[in-house]
Amino acid sequence: MDDATLRLQALLAPLTNYERTRPDQPRFTLDTMRALLTRLGDEARGPWRAVQIGGSKGKGTTAAYLEQLALASGLRTGVFASPHVSTILERVRLDGALIGEELFTECCQRVLSRSDGLDPSPSFFEVTTAAALLAFRRHGVDLAILEVGLGGRLDATTAVPVDVGVLTGVELEHTELLGDTVEAIAAEKAFVFRAGGVGLHACAGPAARVAEVHARDVGCRVLCDERDFGALRLLREDLDGVPFEVTTPGGAVSAVTVAGDPPAHEDRALSLAAAAWTCVAPGRPLPARIDRPTLPGRFEIAALGDVPLVLDGAHTEDSARCLAAALRARFPGRVPVFLVGFAKGKRWREALTAFMDGAGEFLCATVPGTASEDPQEVAEWLRARGAAANALGPADDPRSALHAAGSAAGAVLVVTGSFYLVGSLRP
Repeated sequence: MDDATLRLQALLAPLTNYERTRPDQPRFTLDTMRALLTRLGDEARGPWRAVQIGGSKGKGTTAAYLEQLALASGLRTGVFASPHVSTILERVRLDGALIGEELFTECCQRVLSRSDGLDPSPSFFEVTTAAALLAFRRHGVDLAILEVGLGGRLDATTAVPVDVGVLTGVELEHTELLGDTVEAIAAEKAFVFRAGGVGLHACAGPAARVAEVHARDVGCRVLCDERDFGALRLLREDLDGVPFEVTTPGGAVSAVTVAGDPPAHEDRALSLAAAAWTCVAPGRPLPARIDRPTLPGRFEIAALGDVPLVLDGAHTEDSARCLAAALRARFPGRVPVFLVGFAKGKRWREALTAFMDGAGEFLCATVPGTASEDPQEVAEWLRARGAAANALGPADDPRSALHAAGSAAGAVLVVTGSFYLVGSLRP
């Protein structure tokens, strides 16, 4: 954990942090956030265009692709993201760079000074959301991009006016808070679609139907990926990137090359981001070339010694399948050795099922800093299904254990299951 994170955590320590504490019955309401924004007034209100991004996975990647499109077109951007992986400064980006500690501290202190007497008192997430808006205003951003923390209906970012709402998809997750069916969860997340705005989604089946009904009920124009817009990965060679044919709402077709080597599961993020861009910047062409966004813990490739290491916070069934496919494509013939850990309440059995085909050993660890699933229970479940698995104890060094387990030739090491686990190993 870096020094900036420690200092800011000390400042924000008195606040309830639902990301970490995971209470059984949290008090979620928009009343406090709305009251806080009223008190802050123009300080937290911009002349900017704004996009809110919700969904079960891919929110951060979609936000980052939209950020890249805007920056390549000369706009000033502000992004509010969560959770952070290694430093709290990751929660706010200004023109693609992490916010400075001094500015973030100043903005958090200003928000705290305006929160006296609010009941319920603001949470960690509400204060950092409002602080991000103050930073956006001070930086003079043209485009504000807000990533939902949890759900949508009662998420603090939903108290902020936006022009476009994006729903990346819906899976069974946080069922204790959002509902135990895809339809119920979609109904919560669909609140990113606002009256008089535009709603973009990449949902299918029942989730799509629920989201589109909500959009029409509130008077939001709704558009769907692969029906009203899309991004097609082209097969022709490009040594410096991956070329796409991007179709935006209205039918315009553009060529966009993403520098680097983005995994296939990021195609949807580019498609949604390009559609959102044309909605917030009508008349502006898509840039011909952008960089592939690099985010901590999102198919992040490093090395442990001379062995490839992949850090990815995948913790839902679909995100695990995407990670497994990306590993096969990027490291053909290599045997993945996994270090896994899951926060309490995650659907870890479904996620692990996606990794078991062709996997080497699984090392099961406790997730630091939050309520965690028992690594011994996870290891026993894997062994009962024929996988090689061991639980790490409190005294075990996960990094050394992972390196030892992957010492055989042809391995690729993978840390996954939780952004908190990934964050503890990134340094």
